[in-house]
Amino acid sequence: MCRTSIIVPVYNTADYLKECFESIYNQTQKEIEVIAINDGSTDNGLEILEEIKREHPDLIIYSQENRGLGDARNKGIELAIGEYIYFIDSDDCLAPEAMETCYQYAAENHLDVVMFDAEVFGDIEYKKDAYDRKKIISDQEAVLSGEVFACKYFTQAFYPNAYLIYTARTLIEKYHLRFLPRIYYEDNVFYCKMLPLAERVMYIPQTLYKRRYRENSITMSSFDLRHARDYLQMIRAVSEEKYSSNMETVIRSLELSFLNNLLDNCRNNNLLNIRSFALELYDAVKELAGGDIEKIVSFQHIDIIDRVVEEIAQDVVPSEIRKKIQHRKKEIVRKIFSDIPLQSKETCVGIYGTGKNTERFLAIYKEFVGEIRANLLFINSNAISGSEQYQGYDVLNGNDIGGLPMECIVIASSRYENEICRKIKEMYGDMFRVIRLRTDLGF
Repeated sequence: MCRTSIIVPVYNTADYLKECFESIYNQTQKEIEVIAINDGSTDNGLEILEEIKREHPDLIIYSQENRGLGDARNKGIELAIGEYIYFIDSDDCLAPEAMETCYQYAAENHLDVVMFDAEVFGDIEYKKDAYDRKKIISDQEAVLSGEVFACKYFTQAFYPNAYLIYTARTLIEKYHLRFLPRIYYEDNVFYCKMLPLAERVMYIPQTLYKRRYRENSITMSSFDLRHARDYLQMIRAVSEEKYSSNMETVIRSLELSFLNNLLDNCRNNNLLNIRSFALELYDAVKELAGGDIEKIVSFQHIDIIDRVVEEIAQDVVPSEIRKKIQHRKKEIVRKIFSDIPLQSKETCVGIYGTGKNTERFLAIYKEFVGEIRANLLFINSNAISGSEQYQGYDVLNGNDIGGLPMECIVIASSRYENEICRKIKEMYGDMFRVIRLRTDLGF
């Protein structure tokens, strides 16, 4: 009986193949099949695969011309016979107990999907906790529907990466799920479509994957015009899928997150001055906005559109539309922020978070609502009360605010919003009114 099919797309990673496959064959779960898809490698990767096969005759090797990661994974799905399917990148590694742990949770709980975390290693410095979601996801080892999980965590904690997800083959085949071929970022579309279809999913707070960061990898390659166009195609593909009414709002937020990331990468790599691409980007944003950009009512949409108009497409956007966008933005900001008591000198308001989101929130408030007159108390979970400052104010630790006469606490940390809110409620009950910028106000 084959419990898990491990699919390994291989393209020019010869230097790392032995380490990767050693971690696979050292799994404590032995009821596995291993499928290597040689996607037109031009190095000696195929030779190394054949060498590995001599030691492990059950290794399945399929060679094809170079078609990209998505197509390689699709071929692996076609060949797989395991109860569950798992994808590993050929320069990464698995913890020895990874597949056994996932299968045990899946079998005992009749799961469609198991999710877990990764650690980062390699020669390039990278944020060490980039794939650690233990602090963000409160529903740990809890069975949820895929839709409920997505609605709670898609935009703040979910990384749609194939190597963090263990999936029942029946789910993939039932809905004939496949990766988009010949583009980067193919996992985003696949898992945005797949996860809401899953009836039973679970996140386990265990680090079972080792993600390598290295020079010349797809992850670390420079963001060029090909990447930008593929990323835009990915956003459009996510947008075109059909979702439940509950998921629509979540997917729209995810699209906006993707779009913001695209804009940042384009700006950082000087792609915004390429007129042909700028026009493509503007048309795509207009599509996502429903075709009439000045009538969009979401603050998040208006913020994105504002960026596009100001940074990219000024010469193709009539001035009257730009004026309408600014006017609309002002109306929306005033409306969503009207519930935050920042205008009165008699009030004291806590701001939880001392990062870029807080800075952006305060700047937008001042620009579109007015001068902040309230007494502000900045709060950070990692601060030692009184030892650091933010914008001239002492920063307090969240454990030290119990006796303070605050009218409310505004959570500006979008990534840890749920965790912070839960912590405040646990420690202080209803002492403080809590306003979450992302969840409550759509910021």
